[in-house]
Amino acid sequence: MAGYAEPAVEGRHPFRLAATITGGVVVVGAIAATALYLWLGSYAPLRAAATGFAPGPGVGADVQPVAGSGGRTVYFPAVGKRRIFDTAFTLRNSGRFTVTVLGITLEAVGAAPWVGPVALLATSSSTASADPNELLPFQSLRLARGDAAILVLRFGLRCRGATPASPDVYTSAVRFRYRYLSLFTRTQTVRLPFAVTLRCVGGPPATP
Repeated sequence: MAGYAEPAVEGRHPFRLAATITGGVVVVGAIAATALYLWLGSYAPLRAAATGFAPGPGVGADVQPVAGSGGRTVYFPAVGKRRIFDTAFTLRNSGRFTVTVLGITLEAVGAAPWVGPVALLATSSSTASADPNELLPFQSLRLARGDAAILVLRFGLRCRGATPASPDVYTSAVRFRYRYLSLFTRTQTVRLPFAVTLRCVGGPPATP
């Protein structure tokens, strides 16, 4: 049409463009930082090795993996004057960062029959052993990437009040407290390569 002119296109101010780009970078960086923080907060590097474990004194039966055990060896402590049962195992750091193991989280003691971890101990033995003469108090344990250490887990046994109708009870896991990157302290449930089953009435089964 005669006399018509295209409107002038206003150029974007360079400062406004820079602010937009900077704001986008900040948002993306914040999202990435949040995702990294959440990932680090859920970091679970501890593993119990499938080998390198052994029972201590007082085992009434050592049953090799059976149906329902999840492929684990099952230990039946002999219930007598001792109300504890020790088992050595190998703990490994399978993650990328060095971790410091602080101890275990204790469970609430339930009604009989009950079995559960009550203490974590160290050992002077170079092989998996829960020999009472080699047990040491546990303080803390620093594990670099790929490192492993032999520890001894003490289980409490409660039979007082159990009846012939009481079912067997067992445990096959322990909750570890640990710290990493000098910032995160958390708890992880670690599955053990064995199960400890308590049979208060009738005694443990005969070892096959």
